[in-house]
Amino acid sequence: MAQVSVVLIFLDAERFIGEAIDSARGQSLSDWELILVDDGSSDESTAIAKRAAEADPRIRYVEHPSHANRGMSASRNLGAAQGTAPYLAFLDADDRWEPNKLAEQVALLEGDGELALTLGALLYWYSWDPAAVEPDRLVLTGGIADRRLEPPEAALQLYPLGTGAGAGLDVLVRRSAFEAVDGFEERFRGLYEDQAFLLKIFLRYPVFISSRPWLRYRQHDASCCATTTRSPADYRRLRMDFLRWLATYLDRQSTLQPKVRRALWRAQRRLRLEAARDLVKKTLRRLASGGASTRA
Repeated sequence: MAQVSVVLIFLDAERFIGEAIDSARGQSLSDWELILVDDGSSDESTAIAKRAAEADPRIRYVEHPSHANRGMSASRNLGAAQGTAPYLAFLDADDRWEPNKLAEQVALLEGDGELALTLGALLYWYSWDPAAVEPDRLVLTGGIADRRLEPPEAALQLYPLGTGAGAGLDVLVRRSAFEAVDGFEERFRGLYEDQAFLLKIFLRYPVFISSRPWLRYRQHDASCCATTTRSPADYRRLRMDFLRWLATYLDRQSTLQPKVRRALWRAQRRLRLEAARDLVKKTLRRLASGGASTRA
């Protein structure tokens, strides 16, 4: 049995998927299995994934029934269910891992049996594109470096409830913890699918946040985050839906988590205020435009 099950989901990712697969195959820790989950692709990425699976017995290709598109959360859950290893890692088809990612994360979890998950800093990767003008940027998750956090401290400190920079999905998580929180929430097909899962872990288990940048987080206009946050109204709608889900989730928990509930209330209040301010600005612009037309 492999030590780490790596789940790589993809949808029409022919431009980058080969590089992502290579970064998993290039790990210094070789005891892994790679599950390539096709979320209904219609481009060449399906063929690329199948060729990779044929070439390496550690790699498997899976898809939803009828080659359906089920979204990111359902695809991650499918991949996790196909794996057998005690640790789980997740890789997006447009990102790339550093070679020591798995080895260093496994060492951290094996060094502290109480930790459910470890993650690191994010390298916002612009330089992959020779035409990029913005430099690469390293961001410490929550401004935290090499520290263990007890529950629910990470939930309170990191976005989307806290003010610290949010976590990426450069995680290594124990399968036992993943299964205990029921994995990813399949209602979230894109934005917030990672944050919903991470919050469930943060609320229940100790985690370790490293200063190591294990992931090159590729920045491009076609990424899920870029395409779903271009409209402030769409972003607020998706964020409010996430916060409503969290309120319902907390209601189902056996512990009250009063600090988390207060943080949730503050996040909802900020969002409502932002929406109200935008509505006032739009109204004033419309009135100004109408007034100018009348005077003309």
